[in-house]
Amino acid sequence: ELEICEKESSDATIYKQVGPVLLKHDLSDATDTIEKRLEFISGEIKKTEGLISKKEGRYEELGKAIQEMQNAMQKAAVEAAKVAAQQAAS
Repeated sequence: ELEICEKESSDATIYKQVGPVLLKHDLSDATDTIEKRLEFISGEIKKTEGLISKKEGRYEELGKAIQEMQNAMQKAAVEAAKVAAQQAAS
């Protein structure tokens, strides 16, 4: 939309749809509105990317914690198997 507005000459008529009605809109106002909308969208994208990176970091932390727990459980199982084997041998 912004490219279209930039290509148009300053005397071009721009219309804005408000409900079912088209109203005349100044080119400068239309350009400003589009720029503000793009800034808002860019801000929302950055905010969402930040949230995603925080979640990914949290998932990595949880993955490491799970791996440590699994390793501890495997070591405990090996020790329990050794004790059981020693008791069976006795």
